[in-house]
Amino acid sequence: MIVLNRPVTVDIPFTVTGEKARLVWWTAWFSKFCAHRLLNDAKENEILVDLSQTSFLKYARKRCYDVLPNRRYVDGIAVLIHSTLKSARKLGLKVNEIKLRQWLLFQCEADKKKKGNLNVRLTSTREAEALVFNQEREPRKIKINLRTPKKYEKLLKILVERAIKSEVGYPARIVIKEYNTHLNDLRLYCSLQVMVPYDLYLEVMRKYDAPLGNHVAGIDVNVDRLNIAIVDRYGRLRDVKTFWFREITSRGYRRKRAWTKIYQAIHDMLNYAYHHGVSHVVLENPEIVGYLKYYWIKNGNRKTKNYNYRTSIFRNRIIETIAYKTPLYGLKTIYVNPKGTTRSKEHEKIMKKYGLDRHTASAYLIALKSLKKIHYATK
Repeated sequence: MIVLNRPVTVDIPFTVTGEKARLVWWTAWFSKFCAHRLLNDAKENEILVDLSQTSFLKYARKRCYDVLPNRRYVDGIAVLIHSTLKSARKLGLKVNEIKLRQWLLFQCEADKKKKGNLNVRLTSTREAEALVFNQEREPRKIKINLRTPKKYEKLLKILVERAIKSEVGYPARIVIKEYNTHLNDLRLYCSLQVMVPYDLYLEVMRKYDAPLGNHVAGIDVNVDRLNIAIVDRYGRLRDVKTFWFREITSRGYRRKRAWTKIYQAIHDMLNYAYHHGVSHVVLENPEIVGYLKYYWIKNGNRKTKNYNYRTSIFRNRIIETIAYKTPLYGLKTIYVNPKGTTRSKEHEKIMKKYGLDRHTASAYLIALKSLKKIHYATK
């Protein structure tokens, strides 16, 4: 089951050059060195995998402080590695098969008492300050000018205001996306990723408070489309629609642009559902894969060449995104077991009866599976 109290990540681009770029670069490399050291230690001694997060952090501080002389940054990397090890264990993957991707990042956990975050802190919607280190591991504080997306300005403004009053904390990380030399000087294209508490995200970003009706929308998620089937409480089919994002499957289509298209399709779909009297959105209950699905970890045996695995991870992320955006429209989310919704006699029967394509028929069956749950929940 997807947990919706997890923070929502707001991605804010920025560029640094010259001395600032070199400081960010070294800090990210020190963090990466710590990550490799901790992961290699776990491979050599699997007892570390069974440690609690608190115990693992204590171990990491002793093991990595000589590389990265800041407890909070060491803790940030240790949390990522510990979560990855736990996820691997749950999925039955061998620790020795986990490898780090070519990422460069550093992160600091939330601290409500330190104006939200001590090491990587928003000072306004357009500026942040970060603790960084030079090649000799000497600390420096730098200011960063942000290119904040307009849609997040209000959210970040309220976050900063509450953080200054010590009312809320937020984890934050700096990720180096690309780099090059410009006029013989280093230039980094980075992202400040701020994890906003979900309740605050809902409070600020919510579009509607309550649904207009009591219909149910089943959603079938695929790599190039979202199929929606709307039924009433008696299971009668009321409407169907497909929201496409075909272009993202083209070879070479950039990841950021692809997710922009997907996010837009999700919002269009939820807006359509709201205005067609939907009160509950029904989704397949996806496999929980934890931190293994994120880009800084290679998935061991589940290699990127495995198309089915890549597809399942991609679909799960879309489902997760729909789940946390659904409450913005005043709607509720229900999860069902997808067994029988794609290949079954009932599926074939639905296709013929209503003249539906395979994916829309799946969405209809997903919707039907939820009706009993909704009746119980509303008694």
